Amino acid sequence: MHPSAFYGSPFGPARHGRARTRGRDVNDDAADGSGDRQFVTALARGLSILAAFRPEDRTLSNQEIAERTCLPRPTVSRLTYTLRKLNYLAYHERLARYSLAPRVLELSQSAFAATGIRDIARPGMVALSELADVSVSLGIPSNDHVRYVEMARRPEAIVLNLDVGALLPIAPTAIGRAYLASLPERRRDTVIARLKASDPTLWDAQGDHVARAIADFAARGYTSSFGNWRPELNAIATAIRLSGDGDPLLLSVSGLSSVLTVDRAESEFAPALLSTARSIETQMRRLYLG
Repeated sequence: MHPSAFYGSPFGPARHGRARTRGRDVNDDAADGSGDRQFVTALARGLSILAAFRPEDRTLSNQEIAERTCLPRPTVSRLTYTLRKLNYLAYHERLARYSLAPRVLELSQSAFAATGIRDIARPGMVALSELADVSVSLGIPSNDHVRYVEMARRPEAIVLNLDVGALLPIAPTAIGRAYLASLPERRRDTVIARLKASDPTLWDAQGDHVARAIADFAARGYTSSFGNWRPELNAIATAIRLSGDGDPLLLSVSGLSSVLTVDRAESEFAPALLSTARSIETQMRRLYLG
């Protein structure tokens, strides 16, 4: 598993379904922290360096990191130097490039173990994936994308070559729409404004679908994307809320439109998806709250 699966990266679209995305300053998502005396900008910037690495990246130069984070090159140089000293980055002198070091993987594995996400979520995800040739995915918000952190599927259910660590766009996907729909209105409006500015053409094509998905979520508890991202792909998704102010976990079922038909998605898979999500939510809350 690539370590960057556990560091939200705002800097690139999914490896499949590429859309135009510009780099964003690390403070964009923390705009509310600009006047917050408790907010440590240096820490946020350091984490953004780690987040700049995508699953397909082996190495990055300081210039590439600067472009992805929108941080000044001198600032990036100081941060990568510090992260190298702390063994979170490895430096390849011949290439003058950096790679994530094993210590980052240690953090990611500790996070998964401490949260209990895999142990709690996986049994239900596997059971859901056995209903048909579908993929069941658990995702987390990754700035203006959603990142897969766990998947369950039969071998014959591979529709797109996506795996743990993959980034998905928000607007055209069911899992991205579930994220938007689960947000408080003010925060949702902020994210939508960024999406519009980042890719106006994509938003023009998907905005009405997103609005309907948000209404569907309020009425039915889940969102859908029937051929909106890939013509042959259908998906439904919902959110798992663990706390009042934290980001949600996102659970989706996707499959070929010939398998996951609209009727079957709504009548068979939606109830199973919601039941699985509520079970995971209940177990996670019990783990944290006792």
